[in-house]
Amino acid sequence: MRITMYELTQQMETQLDSSYSDLSNVQEQLSTGKRLLKPSDGPVDTANDIKLKGQLAEETQYHTNIQDGLNFMNVTDTAMQSMETIVQRLRELAVQGSSDTLSSSDRANMQPEVDQLFRQLITLTNTDYNGDYVFGGTQSKIEPFPVQSSTASTAADYAGLKMAYYDGSGGVGVAAQIRNGFDNTPITNILPGSFKLSIGNTNYVEGADFTVDYVNGTITPLNAALAANMSPGTPNYAAGALKMTFDYVSRGKDVFGNTVGNTGSVMREIANGVTAQINIGGDELTVNSQDGVDMMGAMIRFEQNLMNNNTQGINAAIGEIDDTNQSVLSAQTQNGARINRFQTTLTQNENQNTQTTGLISDLEDVDMADAATKFSTMNTVYQAALKSAAMTMQHTLADYL
Repeated sequence: MRITMYELTQQMETQLDSSYSDLSNVQEQLSTGKRLLKPSDGPVDTANDIKLKGQLAEETQYHTNIQDGLNFMNVTDTAMQSMETIVQRLRELAVQGSSDTLSSSDRANMQPEVDQLFRQLITLTNTDYNGDYVFGGTQSKIEPFPVQSSTASTAADYAGLKMAYYDGSGGVGVAAQIRNGFDNTPITNILPGSFKLSIGNTNYVEGADFTVDYVNGTITPLNAALAANMSPGTPNYAAGALKMTFDYVSRGKDVFGNTVGNTGSVMREIANGVTAQINIGGDELTVNSQDGVDMMGAMIRFEQNLMNNNTQGINAAIGEIDDTNQSVLSAQTQNGARINRFQTTLTQNENQNTQTTGLISDLEDVDMADAATKFSTMNTVYQAALKSAAMTMQHTLADYL
């Protein structure tokens, strides 16, 4: 069989291309550190690699969810620890205020501290994490316990219905509900130390001219001048006439003015098919589940009893403060148990992540020592092929003349 120069040339080119391709592939493995550069390098291993990378992506997202949940609950725990400290101080003041050795002025002088402590409690119930109110339930973008004000500084306040009002036309001694001037809803949970009432240049005195039920938000006129309709649209609801200013604890409202709850479970997916709650609802924190004692009402009654020198009421406040403390402790316990679960899950997730990463590395990463040996061998073979080809292909046209 005759072998032509063309056939010999083609065969040499094919062999050189194959040798160079193998050498190039090993060189790329060495430079990238990866064994699987394309599916043909190992179809089964490539398929397994894709599956493992998908699993790793899921585990990474679960890790993010767990860490976010832990951060959320840690912020919640810090807020509740501060609340517990404040409640303990309030109890000390209640015990001190119940002593028979204190005078009415002594108790009245305690009220400003109680008021500031209470306001700090309210601030803590509105704690937020990354723009979400931690005690807001599923309505986490809405402040659960905002402090609102009845404002009557300018004529614009009256025009904007920013001052609260009441209809005292029932007469002296008849309680009237204080209402929001804007939407006519009842106002409750008024902060005692903030309440001021005047008509024109006359300032009226609580206890002598009127009384206020701060929790339920009613005013009882004792002076005939206050026993009148003070509603918007009447001459009394105008600058220079009735001026009633105070702060009160409200409830969160949506953009339509509807009151929203602070309940509902905020969940995080922490493993495949596993979700867990991370939040404590505002009512869960502030209302005792056993007897229904509400933190807001308890603190307001305590303040009011200090102002009124009501030792019996101050004694009762001790029990209500204990109930409030129990609510906070119960919420702390529940939150702590969830933190422990998330921390355990986080450890498991990190271990699984490490294992999955190792499996991917086993599939993808090249054995550098083995690849270096192969490269050296293939390079020697390729160089030899080049030399043999050069020696074989030295013929010229002169050889055939």
